[in-house]
Amino acid sequence: MSQTFLIGVDLGTSVVKTSLFNTEGRLKADATRATRLNQPAPGKADQSGEDFVVATLETVREVVERAGIAPSSVAAIAFDGQMAGAMGIDRDWNALTPWYPSALDNRYLPYIDEMVARAGGQVVALNGSLPFMAPRMLWWQDKHPDLYRRIHKVLMLANYVAGRLADLRADDAFIDPSYLTWIGVSDTEGRRWSEELADVCGIPLAKLPRIVPSTEVIGRLSAESASVCGLPAGIPLVAGAGDQVAGCLGAGLVRSGQLVEVAGTFPVLATCLDSYFSDTRYGMLQSLAGPLGTDHWYPMMYISGGGLTHRWYRDQFAQAELARAMAESVTAYQLLDEQAAQVPPGAEGLLFIPHLVGRTCPNDPEVRGAWIGFTWIHERPHFYRALLESMAYDFAQALDVVREYIPDVQFDEVRVIGGGAKSDLWNQIKADVLGVPYVRLQREDISPLGCAIMAGYAVGIFTDMAATASQFARTTSRTEPRSAYHHHYRDYVAAYRQAFGQLHGLYQNLTPLSERPFAG
Repeated sequence: MSQTFLIGVDLGTSVVKTSLFNTEGRLKADATRATRLNQPAPGKADQSGEDFVVATLETVREVVERAGIAPSSVAAIAFDGQMAGAMGIDRDWNALTPWYPSALDNRYLPYIDEMVARAGGQVVALNGSLPFMAPRMLWWQDKHPDLYRRIHKVLMLANYVAGRLADLRADDAFIDPSYLTWIGVSDTEGRRWSEELADVCGIPLAKLPRIVPSTEVIGRLSAESASVCGLPAGIPLVAGAGDQVAGCLGAGLVRSGQLVEVAGTFPVLATCLDSYFSDTRYGMLQSLAGPLGTDHWYPMMYISGGGLTHRWYRDQFAQAELARAMAESVTAYQLLDEQAAQVPPGAEGLLFIPHLVGRTCPNDPEVRGAWIGFTWIHERPHFYRALLESMAYDFAQALDVVREYIPDVQFDEVRVIGGGAKSDLWNQIKADVLGVPYVRLQREDISPLGCAIMAGYAVGIFTDMAATASQFARTTSRTEPRSAYHHHYRDYVAAYRQAFGQLHGLYQNLTPLSERPFAG
């Protein structure tokens, strides 16, 4: 009896990762391709949609060849991708603009203020967060009006690529609800566009795509695309979801109170809830629509470049550890962990602010990094331990916000993936700070796996996405919190929260100075 396979395509920042799974959730093959990132100046960045199309077709072909399967055994393909950005197309699905990744291209930022000036608190109350796509459209209106008039639809990156593979026309453009929180003119709780916000903000809904379930078949692989990637034409292409939402499903977050942390370049903490809330009080959390139905939500927060901060510390302050690591065939992070493990919890009164490029949750772009409270007793291991602890303090604040909105929620464990998940010390610190066990997931491919689950459900291979995701999310080691450490850390979380309020005015004055060239 021949086997059936599913493909998940993850369109990340400057890379496409494609994974092929069997119907038991086993990874059979994966492939990655880098894509170009154009950064002509600070705060300016764009990427070619065509690069992502080419990389997708190449990696699809490669995983089928590597797995040694019959091309006809692929049942469906689904897509996930970057959740913050925009690109415009004409009526024939030709790209009129590059993809603007909002995490790197900030020319849209003044137009967020314009939207808030027009719509006030309704921007966050209805969307669930400050937006990315709608202010980008206002930027086009203002700075590139001729281009804006030619744009027929504005898309997310993964949806653009899927439409190219299906040879769609612009009137078939689609978006699934997981992206709505960051668009800017949605009634996210209702999983629909908001005519009220669109009118007030001057965004024509006609330029936005139709909203479809993440499990909808949006088209079929065209003959042209099939000839390039080596698959039969006509394979169903499934909408999929934003990368974080696909990852949450792949991690098995299907019931209220479950948590996942992505300990990577942009550390993410997300939980699963069966009700929606908009964080209008603190702006720390964004509730993203999950794929299981209208009562499935993923409130999440993230730290911009947190993983890059680890790397920065290693490269600037751990030259001896880097040299020793090379000689001993270990990583410098392992050696730094060994040293930091000898430091008491709280690093003897030392705090670190890890937001070296601004704070995102809540939004405060003028925040920069800082160590606070160091004295002559503090040595290098104290500074590294404070770095590890700081991100746990951010996560603790996020959980406190969830508890304030949903008092009855009970958190049973955090499922952790990413490069940082390999650190026993960091997992222990975070378990102690949060008071919640940390559990490693067996796999790293959770976003493509989430896509494969949605694809399999769309074509009838899986009848229950929640049960399938739970079955596929296999765990390994478990780190239990220690009550004495948790109690000790609560005061540090409070001090960390206080630090932002007291440093705010300083950051407002200091950050512009750092960007002003010396004229002497």
